[in-house]
Amino acid sequence: MSFDVSRLDRIRALFFDLDGTLLQVEMRQFIPTYLDGLAAHLGDRVDPPAFRALARNAILQLLERRQRDGSNRRQFLRLLETHGGISPQQFERALGAYCDDGLEHLRPLVRPLPEIRTLLDTAFASGREVVIATNPVFPREIVAARLRWGGMDDYPFALVSDWENSCLCKPAPGYFEDLLEHFNLRPEQALMIGNDTGHDLAAGRVGIATLLVDTWLIDRKEDAPPPDWRGDHQQLIEILRRMV
Repeated sequence: MSFDVSRLDRIRALFFDLDGTLLQVEMRQFIPTYLDGLAAHLGDRVDPPAFRALARNAILQLLERRQRDGSNRRQFLRLLETHGGISPQQFERALGAYCDDGLEHLRPLVRPLPEIRTLLDTAFASGREVVIATNPVFPREIVAARLRWGGMDDYPFALVSDWENSCLCKPAPGYFEDLLEHFNLRPEQALMIGNDTGHDLAAGRVGIATLLVDTWLIDRKEDAPPPDWRGDHQQLIEILRRMV
């Protein structure tokens, strides 16, 4: 698909998806493993399969909500307490202990993108704001760990989405609107870059240009706006070079 190069001059911020875009991770394996690790730190009174089902349902509710009612973290903890009897304090203690143990059993599930340094060096050389617009269903520590394992933790990102600083998730239009408001941008001044046709291309509904990276494509077969551009990581790097 051709890309209107003239639109690049208007771009002031690059919104990068993380998983499947800047690193490779199989979320169908990562999420259950992450939840099992949390369950192990919640104590003997928590049944791991029951907790996993409870937490997955809470994550799904985060993805589906469209009204801002506190942070995603607050909503997740509220759902755990209401439906599972797990207090916010109990969860936070377990999360802290889990992270203190190093999260190393999750590391093999994350594979760095070989071109990541070239890609991000080029993005930062463009002078635009570089944002990690990952779906904010995880605690900050879990997002930071994936950035570290992906070889990206030394970059000065303007913002990294997580469940504390976000009130909505992709594909809600409000998620993208909140990013625009945070950086005081008009829609035509931002570019969403991701691999998920349902979650990332939803940015087009609020007027944000989109680049669909199809190296590790997730095609949800949903009625999403078409991307303004589509290609693999090498083609993405070439587009970014035009912005330098």
